[in-house]
Amino acid sequence: MKTVECKSCKQEIPLIDPYVQFKCPDCGELIARCEKCRTFGHDYTCECGFEGP
Repeated sequence: MKTVECKSCKQEIPLIDPYVQFKCPDCGELIARCEKCRTFGHDYTCECGFEGP
């Protein structure tokens, strides 16, 4: 089963589960976040150092 890693909690998210994926506003790297981390507004940090809610 294919998965992506949540940038906030570092858990593997199966592609069939609800999640969001977007590009980092600074470097363009793809960032994935699980539904739980999005709902609770957990912070994430991109490899380039950009931090978001």
